[in-house]
Amino acid sequence: MTEQQLPRLGTFPYLKLMERTASSDTNLKSAHLGLLMLWLGDNILDMVDIDLAAFDITESKLDLLLLLSLHADQELVTPSSLADRLGIRRSSVTSLLIWLEKRNLIVREPYAKDGRMTHVRISAEGITLVNQILPTFWSTCASLVDELDKEELTVFQNVLVKLNASLEKRLGSGR
Repeated sequence: MTEQQLPRLGTFPYLKLMERTASSDTNLKSAHLGLLMLWLGDNILDMVDIDLAAFDITESKLDLLLLLSLHADQELVTPSSLADRLGIRRSSVTSLLIWLEKRNLIVREPYAKDGRMTHVRISAEGITLVNQILPTFWSTCASLVDELDKEELTVFQNVLVKLNASLEKRLGSGR
């Protein structure tokens, strides 16, 4: 551990904090599971970013490139529609687009029917990079569940699909 790193706390202090600060109608066991899911999400993104570092890209930038490549046949993909789909602020999408555009991975151009609107599309270089990255990305995704046996994988998949559907319904959007 370096001087700047905080010591690892584990869940105990968080559970004590939860006991003191959660409202009386909060199921503490469910809140604990929710906290673990948040931490799991952070750890997953960290793992993916570590594996993508060799390509000088992060998961959030790859996510945007994947979205553009999967919607390449659409006439108009705007920064606002990307922000809505990714569930992030328009300013965050703008920052991602600037980074990607500087590396010639995307093209932003005025929309022919309305010059005030900007159309975003993945470039040939972006498609090439995505195709180079995807084998590593899928291997990383698969490695996230290496510790689970076949039966656990089946149960885990069912639980994740159910939770994801519930969250997408609550959010009113999804992938």
